[in-house]
Amino acid sequence: MTFISLRIEFSGGLELLFSNEKRHKITIPAQVPVDNNPKVDGPRNGDTKAADMDFLIHWLREHLLKERTELFMENSTVLGIRRRRRIPIER
Repeated sequence: MTFISLRIEFSGGLELLFSNEKRHKITIPAQVPVDNNPKVDGPRNGDTKAADMDFLIHWLREHLLKERTELFMENSTVLGIRRRRRIPIER
């Protein structure tokens, strides 16, 4: 299985939701389930796609977010913490 290593950096108050840490180094699978399920360690006998921003947002919510998910993500939308504006995730 192939993996992608990323450095994620939060600012503007968003780091408060992620253990008050601005920088995180993470590794995600290169091929992920089409339903963006971040709870499995890679795809299992199902349809897959290349890892994308949509999967990354779900992965961050499941693995790094420590509190108040409603301030980070609602449905398939990321919420800005200061202005609470919605940033759509393209599919």
